[in-house]
Amino acid sequence: MTLWQDLRYGLRMLRKSPGFTLVAVLALALGIGVNTAIFSGVSAFVLRPLPGVGDPAQVVTLYEQTRADGETYTEFSYPDFVDFREQSGDVLEGMAAHDMVQAALGEGGERDGEVVWGQLVTDNLFDVLRVKMHLGRGFLPEEDATPNTHAVVVLSHALWQNRFGADDSIIDKTVNLNGKPYTVVGVSEREFTGAKWALGMQFFVPMMMREQLAGSSRDWYKQRGNHYFDSIARLKDGVTAAQASAALSNVSRRLEEQYPDARPKGAEMVVVPEPEGRWEDMAGVVRLSSAMALGVVGLILLIACANVANLLLARAVSRRREIGIRLALGASRARIVRQLLTESILLSLIGGGLGLLLAYWITDMMTTFFPVIAYTITLELSPDTRALWFTLAVSLLTGLVFGLVPALQASRPDVVPVLKGETPQPRGRVRRFGLRGALVVSQVALSLVVLVCAAMFVKSFRNAKTIDPGFATENVLTASLNPGLMGYEREQGKEFYRQLVERVEGLPGVESAGLVNWLPLGDSSSTWGPIYRADQPVPEPGSGLDTHVASVSPGLFEAMEISLVSGRDFEERDRAGVLPEAVILNETLARRLWPNEEAVGKQLKIGRTEPETLEVVGVVRDAKYRSLGEQPRNHIYVSLEQTYRAAMSVVVRTKGDPASMTPALRGAVKTLDPRMPLYNVKTMEQHMTWALWAQNMAASLSMAFGLLALVLAATGLYSVIAYSVSQRTREIGIRMALGAQPGDVLRMIARQGLTLTLVGLAFGLGGALVMTRVVASLLYGVGTTDLTIFVGVPLALAAVALLATYIPARRATKVDPMVALRYE
Repeated sequence: MTLWQDLRYGLRMLRKSPGFTLVAVLALALGIGVNTAIFSGVSAFVLRPLPGVGDPAQVVTLYEQTRADGETYTEFSYPDFVDFREQSGDVLEGMAAHDMVQAALGEGGERDGEVVWGQLVTDNLFDVLRVKMHLGRGFLPEEDATPNTHAVVVLSHALWQNRFGADDSIIDKTVNLNGKPYTVVGVSEREFTGAKWALGMQFFVPMMMREQLAGSSRDWYKQRGNHYFDSIARLKDGVTAAQASAALSNVSRRLEEQYPDARPKGAEMVVVPEPEGRWEDMAGVVRLSSAMALGVVGLILLIACANVANLLLARAVSRRREIGIRLALGASRARIVRQLLTESILLSLIGGGLGLLLAYWITDMMTTFFPVIAYTITLELSPDTRALWFTLAVSLLTGLVFGLVPALQASRPDVVPVLKGETPQPRGRVRRFGLRGALVVSQVALSLVVLVCAAMFVKSFRNAKTIDPGFATENVLTASLNPGLMGYEREQGKEFYRQLVERVEGLPGVESAGLVNWLPLGDSSSTWGPIYRADQPVPEPGSGLDTHVASVSPGLFEAMEISLVSGRDFEERDRAGVLPEAVILNETLARRLWPNEEAVGKQLKIGRTEPETLEVVGVVRDAKYRSLGEQPRNHIYVSLEQTYRAAMSVVVRTKGDPASMTPALRGAVKTLDPRMPLYNVKTMEQHMTWALWAQNMAASLSMAFGLLALVLAATGLYSVIAYSVSQRTREIGIRMALGAQPGDVLRMIARQGLTLTLVGLAFGLGGALVMTRVVASLLYGVGTTDLTIFVGVPLALAAVALLATYIPARRATKVDPMVALRYE
């Protein structure tokens, strides 16, 4: 009953002070809103399970790690997967494999030939993930038992809706994938988007259809040395990830003894919860980035709390008489504190409600930073149930944090002077500032930490944009094709690509053109290994050099402006059947294989059991292949004529705007084959968004948060100085009556604000030095004591603080001495 009375009374008091309520609620809404938004984003990246999966806490991912060098193998060969699945029954309820695949979709409509992405999956994937079907069923064991015998497909809910008009009679009908009929046996639930986190898969096909759908070799399921597949599993009830890791590591050791030439040496199996395993070797960076983001917005919330606490302390002065009367009438101090805390919690809950609306807007804005890639990104950043509970908890905690100390201070006034209507006057510097001054000092210090971090991320992003990726990013257009999707055999595909490059190079406005199967700094890559000199012995299992590999056509290096250091480009003579096959190395791999020697003309080998001999015909300069901040990586280029890949990207260097060449490029493709889909069309600058999206988002958000912290700190400083001026009106009047000039008063008040600012800057610099060392690994070319940042940011903050002090200080110079002497 008393709680209801406190709530009603608190709402009345907040309505009576609309200005105070508005400012306090806005400050809290900003602080809580950015915290909820960032928590929701972090949750989406590292906490939320795969959508549409039943009992996700038991779902895990698996990978192998060697003891010797810590190298991680995240993909399995099919024979290894089968052995692990069959020998893990004691710890795993089930283990499934999956692999992404693209297909040209056709169902007799105008959009025939549209390329969609799906997954090849083992028959038990839907059972392991406990995925429900919207229509039909999943796969039967016999449908994934033998190669190329059961052409069945499960459609995603999105594809079923968008391409098939949500046809409830779709089951048992056929759709064409790469020109072959597949019978629809099911439609997945709306929430399930596939076993690949954040990417929306449009269809699912049994793994044993890999040869027909993806064009794999006939005996792909027997090749223990070729690692293609990701795995996902479900723990048995009562089994921990550590127990599963130990049990599966025993399996790994048995397989190493049984297949010493095809298994990594000294490999241990690692089993982790699916959210942790989705980042592979980037898990540490993601965790650090998440912690940093939450830490920065946490500082902003503390600044907002200090601001509101200052407002409450000032408001308590105007409520001294009310509180004094209640105490004189017998109210206990605890009763007064509870009432004041009720009001502060009401403020925080209202601010939290508005903050939640702000969080939806911020998370929606964050999606604009997503990179341009070929897949459908299904990552949902909007606040979910977990974020709603977080907002409620933060709101309640915030109400206690900023409300407790002001409530305790306001609940112990000198009752007798208050009842007489006397206004207490400050005595001395300590009383003049006290808690309010300490709160302002903390605001300035925290704001400096946030601003320094923001400046470092902005400078890092600018530096990242200036890093030379090793290839041209301007006036370049790229697009993807895959003749294999349209039934082209190897020789047909090579002839199609030869004619396409000739036609594109002949287009007006085109300087050069070439083909590559993996664009550098993209979302995918391919690796070969071990690779070694032909005059050296075969490396032991688990040792030797691995290298990234790309299949390219003549003209690719010219189109991407990757300069040739020595030797030659691929030529017509580098055709299938010519041995040894020609390869081109990057400088790093050439130096590692032949230090202090010329690599051109030398031979190397790749593989262990049946090594292939290759001849180096050229060396090109290094580029960035996986990330802009990477150390130099090994890279090898092979000829498309000799190492054919069906899926390729055409790279076109233009004289003008590359985007304007898109219609002409499409026309060239349609001239050769009107059915051929051209997809993932983008400029190289758009392609670079994959390499820069995280830095771009970090810089943009941190700068916005820095400016918010600056505004809150300036507001807090202004309120303290303005309050001090109002409390010292009589003192100022006496000083002016005794001959003090307006300039003297201005300097006196400004000195007070400057003192608070300088103390806050001193504490803030210490905190910023600590914080910059934490984030150093996330930055490009920014030192932990960058002088331009550690000098410029404090000066900018001091200038804003001086302005916030000047306004109330100037108002103090307008005090009328006669009015001030009568002020009580």
